[in-house]
Amino acid sequence: MLHSRVDLIPLIPPIVALALILITRQAALSLFSATVAGAFLLAGPSPVLAMRCLFEDHLFPKIGASNWNLSAIIFTFTLGAFATLLEKGGGFTTILNRLLANKSQDPKKKLLFGVYGLGLLCFFDGLANAVLLGRVARPLTDSLRISRQFLAYVIDSTSATVACVAFISTWIAAQLSVIKESLETASFDVNPAALFFHSIPANPYCLLSLILIPLVIFKAWEIGPMKNAQPVPLDEQAKKPEANSPWLALLPLIVLVTTLPTFIYFWQDGDTWSWQNAFISDGVPYAMVAAGFVALTAAYLCFPKSKRTEAPQHMLDGAASLFPALIILICAWTLGSMFKSLGTADLLKTMLGDQISPMSVPLVIFLIGAVMSFMTGTSWGTFGLLMPMALPLVLKFGIDLPEDELMSLISMTIGAVFGGAVFGDHCSPFSDTTIVSALASGCSPTSHVATQLPYALIAATGATISYALMWFGLPAWLSTAILAAALAAIVLSRKTTSS
Repeated sequence: MLHSRVDLIPLIPPIVALALILITRQAALSLFSATVAGAFLLAGPSPVLAMRCLFEDHLFPKIGASNWNLSAIIFTFTLGAFATLLEKGGGFTTILNRLLANKSQDPKKKLLFGVYGLGLLCFFDGLANAVLLGRVARPLTDSLRISRQFLAYVIDSTSATVACVAFISTWIAAQLSVIKESLETASFDVNPAALFFHSIPANPYCLLSLILIPLVIFKAWEIGPMKNAQPVPLDEQAKKPEANSPWLALLPLIVLVTTLPTFIYFWQDGDTWSWQNAFISDGVPYAMVAAGFVALTAAYLCFPKSKRTEAPQHMLDGAASLFPALIILICAWTLGSMFKSLGTADLLKTMLGDQISPMSVPLVIFLIGAVMSFMTGTSWGTFGLLMPMALPLVLKFGIDLPEDELMSLISMTIGAVFGGAVFGDHCSPFSDTTIVSALASGCSPTSHVATQLPYALIAATGATISYALMWFGLPAWLSTAILAAALAAIVLSRKTTSS
């Protein structure tokens, strides 16, 4: 019995993290507590030795010794400031108003498609996306007698989803760094950017969610509690968001989208230049930080001159808003290092044995991530805890696989981790994005969760079937495409709901 307890020691830190997240709903505090538990397991009962182990052997080396990790911190802060400047500038308000300037036969659909399109345009940050679109679109949806719950669904299902799969967002630096750290023990050179791109077709939950939104808008498909959601009475005294030139928002976005790939390309090492070489170059983290600062400068210069004195405070507020997320990321790096020292992946492989095949891992990981994110309400906390366990486990399971199959399995697992994490962002009553989307749209978080859950479950069911197809050998892109076609056929075959 004692031997059995000792064997389970490597699982104590993740169990501590998950238990505390469920109890406290504080992902950063819970993950940090798990790192402290790991330090005591590695260094013994002495608090002094445990703290030295935590900071000297695991935490500080992960921050200062890796250009990728340091760039992730700087780039995320920079994009947080950038997103807030664009949100406060008023340019997006003008864009949405102009979409409605010309009268159409169905102004409701036109507005909702405009909100969806603007959500895709705000790919750079999930929370900023939700706050911005809620503030901008709520008076317009009220005037057109659209329920605020429907608006919250469109906003929430776009925000974190597009940020998760967009290469240029406040998520990407964290995503690339956690991929790289989780594959530290790999026997091959890790290219986090390439793995991220390959994981996008293997992230059916996010892709199906983005496909479902326009289908629901087009068919006015209200299901479950959404049928009972009613528009609120008009408030003629409501203050409308300030509008300004749309170029105040578009120009900084253009600068960001063009400078990042350009800097990555020209920062590459070696005599032979190519895009493939550029994304595996050691210059990528430097290019990301430099592009972030250039884009932030452009956003500052495009900020309305009449309010430019407020811009520094907005930048500070935007950067500070991402501080809890970065604490989660730093704790994820530290936990990954501790999992390696404790042998957590080896233990999981031993416990699972021959009970699951390597190709079933993405399906299992997606289901675990979806449950974890729903119960905890944290997407970053979910992938921060799950990725450092999932990818080393894949390396153990796939040790005998051909290299191309192993790389495919790794990409599918990355997509499964991110997709499962975003599921909770959509429908957990504890998710910050869920709560912000509801409040920005003007409805209660409870009603938003109830009305959005059926749509999220449809996308999650499709993703589960897609991973099952991948398990049986279909390529990730084909599995996702089959479910996307099936989803479109099902929704388009429904009768349009009368509005």
